[in-house]
Amino acid sequence: MMEGTRVFDPQNIPHAIAALQSDTQVPYLNEKYFDGGQCRIYKVDFPDQESWAVRIPLHIRNAPCEAIIDLLQGEILILQELEAKGFRWAPRLQRSSLTFENSVGYPFIALSWVSGESLSWSLEQPARPIRDKILRQTASIMMSLIECTREKREPATQYFERIIDNKVRRVRHGFLHDITVQDCITQKQLLSTVLRPELEDAPYAIEHGDLSCRNIIVDSEYNITGFIDWGFAANAPLQMACCLPRFLCLEQPVLPPPLILQEDRKIFIASLLSGPSTLAKPISLILSSEDIDFQQCFLESITSKGMHRWLANQGWKLPIRM
Repeated sequence: MMEGTRVFDPQNIPHAIAALQSDTQVPYLNEKYFDGGQCRIYKVDFPDQESWAVRIPLHIRNAPCEAIIDLLQGEILILQELEAKGFRWAPRLQRSSLTFENSVGYPFIALSWVSGESLSWSLEQPARPIRDKILRQTASIMMSLIECTREKREPATQYFERIIDNKVRRVRHGFLHDITVQDCITQKQLLSTVLRPELEDAPYAIEHGDLSCRNIIVDSEYNITGFIDWGFAANAPLQMACCLPRFLCLEQPVLPPPLILQEDRKIFIASLLSGPSTLAKPISLILSSEDIDFQQCFLESITSKGMHRWLANQGWKLPIRM
């Protein structure tokens, strides 16, 4: 595959991995690969039956080389922090090559393989009580993530305003199409109506960034074995870190949510608040809000160009389901 001067050769993945190993084991490349939001994932199997996931950021191949490497470096830092904090539901970083000058022709990171299959979830399936089992497990793992990564940082408003101000600069320099400076000004003006003042100094925590069904891995008994694809993860204020998983959000941002979705959310929130955490009260304020759907779409629009454009076109409000 040729992208400008970049030549990508997936057949060289085993040898690129072996070059980073001290024991010179050469793994076998699994022919099947998986496509995520930014990366293509290849599985390699070692003779001792250990397997790794090799993440290669092919889907942003048109970005500058430095941006691609920075993306992987950010994911590495998140995974290292999670391992240091004892969070056991993320894959472990095994090796990395942050250069285009390797035998693959692309930078990559190699992670421990999380066994199982992506969660299959809809308004109809799975049925209860399996449905409740998944919701409770997801809540427990999310609370574990928040608790083990919580830390004191700058006020929440300062964090979000800085992102919006940076977006304004990028719009003015022509780097963001279909977004106007006025859209960003309106977004900044609405920020105070979304952020709760009593949570201004609440702790930060790592948020996954894309906790969708495909990134929740379960075994044959619907036990969650891990969360994968931490490429969008970040340390964020609690109001963003404690958001509903994507499979509990509206498939289409139209109100009100279907009844089954409302019931799922009640079970998830009750499970999240069932432990002794000192964050139970602020988390309850966030997730029990009547405007939770708009709040999540709005906060996502600060970092997502697609959601920003969509909300701006809707006049910064969610349409009502007829």
